[in-house]
Amino acid sequence: MNLGALKGSVRPLFEAGSPLRRRFEELAENLLSRESSGCVVVTGPERGAGCTSVCLGLGAALASMGRRAAVVDCNLAEPQLHRMLGEPNFVGLTSALAGEKPLEHYGHEAVPGLLVVPTGPVPADPDSQIESQRFVEVVSGLRESREVVLLDAPVAAGVLDSAALSHGFDGVLLVVHATRTAKRLARETTDSLLEAGVNLIGVVLNGVPEGAERRGEGRA
Repeated sequence: MNLGALKGSVRPLFEAGSPLRRRFEELAENLLSRESSGCVVVTGPERGAGCTSVCLGLGAALASMGRRAAVVDCNLAEPQLHRMLGEPNFVGLTSALAGEKPLEHYGHEAVPGLLVVPTGPVPADPDSQIESQRFVEVVSGLRESREVVLLDAPVAAGVLDSAALSHGFDGVLLVVHATRTAKRLARETTDSLLEAGVNLIGVVLNGVPEGAERRGEGRA
């Protein structure tokens, strides 16, 4: 895909040398330092935390570091990945679930090394699609060609309701927004994930104003 065709709000996520990109490179290094960095579920306490942006920025940073990465939109009820990229949603995850071809066949490289896979046609019963063992197998199959797979998931409540998303992969990355997510909600969501036995591998603080200092937290 031509980088110039990306929507304006998405371009900084892919542009080398941008301050935003450098933050994602730091986040990518932190993720790679952990053992649970194969298939990672990315979720937030609420809508608008910026999970899709974090997935794309982190994926692009990993690709720039020579790691083959993938972003898969698993939010069948409210797909966002194709909208952010300004693309159609004709084929994707649901196509792979219904067919015999591997998931990689239904995606494309947004930039060299970064595969993006939209949801594809949204079914009438999205929950049953995500709960199937085939879903876990289809997504995990990407590990044959991709070192890190980022799953753009529903909000945390939906992840907790899904055994596949909460326990079917290597871990969960929680995205909270610096100005939109209430601290109480962030704490409650973190506690709920931990109490459910989810492997919470980190928390990303998204939407930090440029130049603001934050220590001890992931930033994007």
